[in-house]
Amino acid sequence: MAHAQFSFGLGSTFGIGYLRSSQLKQGGRAIQNQDATIVRNDYKVRASAQIGFQGVIQYRLTHQICLLASPGFNLFRSTYNNIYISNQALNSTDYITHKILSNTTFKSTQLILPIVAKYYIIPDKNYFATAGLRFAYNTNMRMYSEEDSITSYYNSSGLASSNKQDREYKNVKIDGYKPFQMHFLLGIGTSILTGYRHNLDIELTYAIPLTSSSYYTTDATYTANALTNSVYTQNGKASFENATGKNLDHFRMHQISLTVRYLIYSINK
Repeated sequence: MAHAQFSFGLGSTFGIGYLRSSQLKQGGRAIQNQDATIVRNDYKVRASAQIGFQGVIQYRLTHQICLLASPGFNLFRSTYNNIYISNQALNSTDYITHKILSNTTFKSTQLILPIVAKYYIIPDKNYFATAGLRFAYNTNMRMYSEEDSITSYYNSSGLASSNKQDREYKNVKIDGYKPFQMHFLLGIGTSILTGYRHNLDIELTYAIPLTSSSYYTTDATYTANALTNSVYTQNGKASFENATGKNLDHFRMHQISLTVRYLIYSINK
């Protein structure tokens, strides 16, 4: 191991992340149960790729323990899908099926500051565990929404006709959210020898969310036209909460990351 008090370097992270709200999923089911004409109303989160870059400052306390601070930024993405199906009876044989297939992607740039302790589990071995906190400030939160509305008419002979309407909204500003987020970090990794020092770290980390937030837009044009994705508007959020008793203020950011750190320069003790 390198006997250095301070080391400086660069790092990058690659992984997946998602905004999860159990209240949204439960509320969708509650609305389905309240209306016998609704066949399905299901919200599902889908993880999306993340990438980030950091500077690295490492301070060695003992032979086995180091403190690390890694200021940088991360490009965050997360997607929600919704399937809504309802049937409207016209008479004993004829009916209309309404189907809405929607997805919403949230994107933001995060300014991050992870501060962790790195502990080499076995003396003179390369494997370590990390634990600490990550502070993040989310900026420029945007939403990209797509909704396909399909109306199908059925009679005694089967499908009589069908029409489809597509709605697409890009770069909708999310202005209802808390920019500051905090995570508890847990990780495990190894240090690899390059040259004369073990100065290349590869680490797998899970960021456990400690804070939560609502995510909605007050964009009037989007609010007037959104279908099931209206839950991401201020008015739609309020209507959803009143109808279901669920609170949409508790979306949490989950992230699993592979971090690569390289220590370039050290100041010896």
